[in-house]
Amino acid sequence: MIFNFPARALSLFILFLFFISACGTRAPFLNPVTPGTDTSTGSKQVVVEIKPVDTSGFQNEERKRLGIDLSAYFTAFEVTIRNQTPETVTLDSQGAQLLDDQQKPYAALSANESLDYYQSGGVSDEKITIVPKAVGVAKEEMDKILQLRLKNIEIPSGGSGYGVLLFQKVPTDKCHQVTLTLNGVRINGENQNREFKFVFSCPES
Repeated sequence: MIFNFPARALSLFILFLFFISACGTRAPFLNPVTPGTDTSTGSKQVVVEIKPVDTSGFQNEERKRLGIDLSAYFTAFEVTIRNQTPETVTLDSQGAQLLDDQQKPYAALSANESLDYYQSGGVSDEKITIVPKAVGVAKEEMDKILQLRLKNIEIPSGGSGYGVLLFQKVPTDKCHQVTLTLNGVRINGENQNREFKFVFSCPES
């Protein structure tokens, strides 16, 4: 027996299947273990604020604010850097790394890596790239990823910079202690980068 499904119903069914799949592989929410703000030592201070991104759940306010469900695809952190020095501060957005329970490193994703990972559905070992949504929706979300992603910037004295660090998803069974190191911050005139560290963990089940 052959069943004929209307095109719209078939499309909704495919999107429903993708929604179920995405929910089952979401990035775990990470609670801050250390303070979410770190200040460089000395008289020349750079202040770095880190906030884990959680866009899970219906009617999520963070998802509305950011315009995309980042938790479905990435382990992500909002980063704000305030330059309280008299010099210009430069930021290398690739100078960030996560370590999970087993000390496995996760490098910050570049623009192209972020889009590739999004198109794989947030599966790091995916060999075939598949866009799981309508082309228009996927394009809007990819544009949003590029817009939000933390970029290489120069921050003038008294200024601030903002962006979202994107990583491959940290597995739920390897997130009891996750360390984020940001070492791409340099004050003009210094010969080495400043380093900032933050520790997170999954909620107790």
